[in-house]
Amino acid sequence: MVFSLLPIFIVEELGGSSASFGVLEGAVVFISFLAKVFAGFVMDAFKRKLPMLRVGTALTVCGKLFLACAPNVFFVFIAKSLDRFASGLRQASSTAMLAGVEMPHGFVFSLRYTMNLSGFLIGSLITSSAVHFAGASYRSIFIASVIPTIIALFILQKKIKCDGEYEAKEERKWDIKDIALLPREYWTFMVVAILLLFNRFSEGFITLKAKSVLPGHTELLPVFMSIYEVCGACVAIPIGRLFDKADRKKVLTFGIILLVVADIFGMFSNSLYSVVLIYIFAGLHMGATQGIMAAIIARAAPQRLIGTAFAVFYMVEGLTVFCANVVAGRSSGLAEIIGISEASGPFIIGSIASILAVFALRIFTSRGV
Repeated sequence: MVFSLLPIFIVEELGGSSASFGVLEGAVVFISFLAKVFAGFVMDAFKRKLPMLRVGTALTVCGKLFLACAPNVFFVFIAKSLDRFASGLRQASSTAMLAGVEMPHGFVFSLRYTMNLSGFLIGSLITSSAVHFAGASYRSIFIASVIPTIIALFILQKKIKCDGEYEAKEERKWDIKDIALLPREYWTFMVVAILLLFNRFSEGFITLKAKSVLPGHTELLPVFMSIYEVCGACVAIPIGRLFDKADRKKVLTFGIILLVVADIFGMFSNSLYSVVLIYIFAGLHMGATQGIMAAIIARAAPQRLIGTAFAVFYMVEGLTVFCANVVAGRSSGLAEIIGISEASGPFIIGSIASILAVFALRIFTSRGV
């Protein structure tokens, strides 16, 4: 409910710039990843996962309320930081719990991604309807977004009892030096992940591109995000099942190529239909890769270090995405040199990073990834 309107809220109502949005988005995403790192290490140290999930959900309520009251961009940064920190705690704990499920990891994580997108889709549709019938009352929508979070917190407190406990036989205490015990397969995948994640700058830049092509059509932006989410949800589970059975390297390569196509449309889009294609291919990419990247890590790491493995990955992801958002926010000059619109700059950087990721995947990883 918040995501699709926040870039426009910052730029139009609070007077922020594209560059300030890029720095803000990169910073709060980095904070989210720091929370995931913290949660991963703490879970392995105390061998508990569910409490972290509950705390993260409670903090999300506070972050949404603070965002609705934000008078300027700085307060948006504070609110988003709290919200993203909470999100990091939630994601890290739920990922660690799912990694212990005795099912094919490609399917499990892709199913989780599909369920997440289902929530995003419902929220986007609610937001689009509210903007269409009641106008762009951003703060009212931000306040309303607290309601489903409170419901989720109630379910966590009353209905979820399984903590995905660590093995009872495991008595060895966790140590930070255990990072060195993560296998070579894990570290080689990090090389690919860094390059791929550099093209994972905020989807808000797609929103800003859409706004530049279609000025005066703010009510369509949540619809575009819905298209993005539907595309991801439709392919996530089939790709996850394919990943469990087929050549994993080829499956991941296919997912990266989808993002390259999205970047090409992002660079040259100048109509409604080409804008929609950006969202379609970006959504297909996320559905085809988000779950299987988590599955690769869960498959490579020993169970007693599953939180640590994801913590290190989140650390790498946070640093990379932070840099990607800052670069994307300042890439308008590059677009002007080439002779295309300023909003196309991030997609030039992203396409280069994705192509390099494909080469790294072919060179540095085995067939099983």
